[in-house]
Amino acid sequence: MTLQPQPFVPPSPVSAPPLGITRKAAFPSPTPWGRDRLAALVLTLLAVGVHVMWTINDTSTNDAFPSLHNPTTQDYFNALYYIPYTLGAWWLILIPISIINIIRNQVSIITTAVAVQLFFIDVLILNNDPIGNPLSILCLLATGSAAIFTTRMGRTTNPPRHWLVSLGMATNLFLLVSMLHRITKLLLNAKFYQSGTSSQTVNIWMTPAIGPNDRGIPLTVGVAITIIVAVIASINLYLGVSSSTSRVFRYTVGLAPTLVALVNMYILSAFGISRAVVSSGLGLTSIGTGDHPHAKLRAWLASVLLVLLAMGVTALLSRSSAVNRRMQTSWRAAQSSTVGASGSVAVAPTYAGGPQVHPAGVTGPAPLAPPADPSAPSSW
Repeated sequence: MTLQPQPFVPPSPVSAPPLGITRKAAFPSPTPWGRDRLAALVLTLLAVGVHVMWTINDTSTNDAFPSLHNPTTQDYFNALYYIPYTLGAWWLILIPISIINIIRNQVSIITTAVAVQLFFIDVLILNNDPIGNPLSILCLLATGSAAIFTTRMGRTTNPPRHWLVSLGMATNLFLLVSMLHRITKLLLNAKFYQSGTSSQTVNIWMTPAIGPNDRGIPLTVGVAITIIVAVIASINLYLGVSSSTSRVFRYTVGLAPTLVALVNMYILSAFGISRAVVSSGLGLTSIGTGDHPHAKLRAWLASVLLVLLAMGVTALLSRSSAVNRRMQTSWRAAQSSTVGASGSVAVAPTYAGGPQVHPAGVTGPAPLAPPADPSAPSSW
């Protein structure tokens, strides 16, 4: 029988995937709405509503802004000054950005920063009547709840973010917005401070004096500290977005709040608390009328808690980084031991006189089991 050679048939080229598959890979399906994400959206909308109520109450109650009953054109013109002068208007403009981030499944730290502002200043220091002046407490409850769920959804966002990183960045954002607000007020009231009508001093939270008898550190020193805090907070926000696992971020994330808290403690011990602190609140009506019992003690408590918060975030970030490094080292050790064990059985031994003949049913030396590494984590 004669065998005829078969003609060579080249292999068929691999065809490109269908257009539908390519489009699906380029445009992934949207992330499903989980419980944390949905709760964060609802609570953020509620927080925006409470802040709007606060703003309406501010502009309608204070004599410097228009009333809702018979406003004039001049009243509306005067109301424009409410935005640069009042810190609550700044946050009201920033909070809706959180709604956009939640819809896009991205991490947001704005609601957490507002919650920090509300807790340390508007509730802990300035609110002297929770029943008669509930706006700050309602805002804290709504915004704080939104901040909790927004931080929780950071585990599934793109990119994900650890809750410690979000808390550290939020504290720096709170200080950055506050310091920019103080600088803006100083620029708008430059003639007022140059005229000598007000004492050129700065009280706690870097608030400039509003009267001739307000005590505090010199204005120039306060402005310098304000700028330094704003710069440090800006750098930490940049590092938190670009390289939150870097050593620089871990060591500097608590620097700005610690500096502000220490300056507050010095001012409280040397000069006491002055009425200039009202400029650090979110709104004009958030400050209760009448006496503020134990205001200095509460200001001390706020400063101490701010230092503890900064130190706690720094320590926990360092500890988390150390744990991650140990896990990576253990995993590499486990991988190297597994590779070494596999390599030891990959080369067959040679014998003088040729290969050995094994009995029937025996194909060669039994492979060695990889040694168990007690330091390797069980999850790998």
